[in-house]
Amino acid sequence: MSSIAQYLILKGFNVFGYDRVSSTITNLLESKGAEIIYKKSINNLSKYLKENGLEVIYSSAIKFEHQVLSFFINKGYEPIKRAVFLASLVNGTESYAVAGTHGKTTTSAILTHIFKNTNASFSAFVGGIMLPEKTNFIHRGFEKTIVEADEFDRSFLNLKPFSACITSIDSDHLDIYNNHTSLKNAFKDFSKNVKGQLIIHHSIDMKGLTYGLDVKADYVFKNCVQIDDGFIVNLKTPKEAVSDIFCKVIGKHNLENMLAALSLANHSGYTLKEIIPSLATFNGIERRMEIHKIDDKIIIDDYAHHPTEIAAINKTLREKYPDSFIEVIFQPHLFSRTKDFLDDFADELSKFDRVRLMEIYPARELPIPGINSTEILKRINVKCSLLDKNNFDRNLDENGANIIAILGAGSIGLCIDEYLKKRLT
Repeated sequence: MSSIAQYLILKGFNVFGYDRVSSTITNLLESKGAEIIYKKSINNLSKYLKENGLEVIYSSAIKFEHQVLSFFINKGYEPIKRAVFLASLVNGTESYAVAGTHGKTTTSAILTHIFKNTNASFSAFVGGIMLPEKTNFIHRGFEKTIVEADEFDRSFLNLKPFSACITSIDSDHLDIYNNHTSLKNAFKDFSKNVKGQLIIHHSIDMKGLTYGLDVKADYVFKNCVQIDDGFIVNLKTPKEAVSDIFCKVIGKHNLENMLAALSLANHSGYTLKEIIPSLATFNGIERRMEIHKIDDKIIIDDYAHHPTEIAAINKTLREKYPDSFIEVIFQPHLFSRTKDFLDDFADELSKFDRVRLMEIYPARELPIPGINSTEILKRINVKCSLLDKNNFDRNLDENGANIIAILGAGSIGLCIDEYLKKRLT
């Protein structure tokens, strides 16, 4: 939503909006001229009705009965779903879509970084805050576009991309899809919308060019050696081979995402000579394996909110800090996801040395009886306790762990953001 808002501001539209709480992204929008309200009260909404040609765009996270959205519906407006509006912007361009249950944001951000270092006329709508730009919308023209293809609510089926990649199809969003087979079928439907080349992770059973690490695939990073701030790899493509490439990413899951972006960029017409220098200069994304050093502690902040993502973080940290005591602070995201993956969350969290659990962040959902963080805690077989957000800072300050992983897609991001502001300034 916020990248669309930035695009509309750039195009000269007056942009108004609602969000539940203020955040760094709403602050960014306000600094660019957007007017944002934070209360559901409809008392001050009538003034927006005076705007000529008013269009109302809403996120799938907002239900029709929401007080702000229903106000405009009752006034006769026909709201446009975010995914439909985004598709209307990009479907007429040479668009590159990144799909997958994990890795969309990192892959699309790396692809954006590659395009930015060329003379491409493009705009990118990214799902995370890119560094050092501190924005999720990059504009260098509009001949080409980069967009995340979000599977939630089948949103990605609105896109008709010129080319696309699929990073993963793990079970998720079962409140929408009911089962894994239904989710996989939706990805197959998405693949049929791709006009040109489809690039897929080697584990995915579809037709397309494949990529992976040290496997038999069309695009391969081989002999991957981890160094302090990335990897040295050898690259094989369908036509070329290049040795000793530095890739500035942390974790092999992100190295795969970089390879996916390289593959997509290569099929957008850029040569390896044009692409490879960008792999050494990628500065990352906020809350994606973001590392902070405070005194003798290393804090890793990541958006991970699915068991597979938690497993990838643990594996990365064990490889990078093999002799360290690692604590994880995790805030589950959505009651439905917690219900669907209770045992899986417990299994993956139990691979850390100590676990702190915050209460579930509901986002768009109402509580489900019997589903709470205590239910995960009961299943964890290492030292574990609940952590109240009011004790978040004290826990980090008094923590004896060498490495602390902050994981989750909800308000835990605001907690760590506020903590870092106080400790790093």
